[in-house]
Amino acid sequence: MLSQDLSDGAGGYCATTELNGKEFVLSQCFNEGTTGVGVAVRDMVNQIDTIPTIGYRYLVLQQGIKAEMRGMRLTAKAPPASVIIKREFGVRIGMSKAKTGEAFACLLQIAHMIIQERQQ
Repeated sequence: MLSQDLSDGAGGYCATTELNGKEFVLSQCFNEGTTGVGVAVRDMVNQIDTIPTIGYRYLVLQQGIKAEMRGMRLTAKAPPASVIIKREFGVRIGMSKAKTGEAFACLLQIAHMIIQERQQ
């Protein structure tokens, strides 16, 4: 579960959760820190608003990263899900698959909270 205070007040987001018994800080997983998280979340919200099937793609990326953590790949021809997430959302290169998957899950949660807040 994410911490309550997400915005850093400058257009970026920071969230803290737990991964394997250790503190997991979302902004430390991004090249641009909290600003990078903000950019990724805004892109994600924009995609959710404009692309009707994007939810399915996000689901496939989540399942792909889970499969990679178990040592499997969804396809041999396309890049792995972890590489796609790192390239498209600005997650730092060199992050473990577990941290990449957790960062992606946190991004989805923040984007979902923003969309719910807008609808109220």
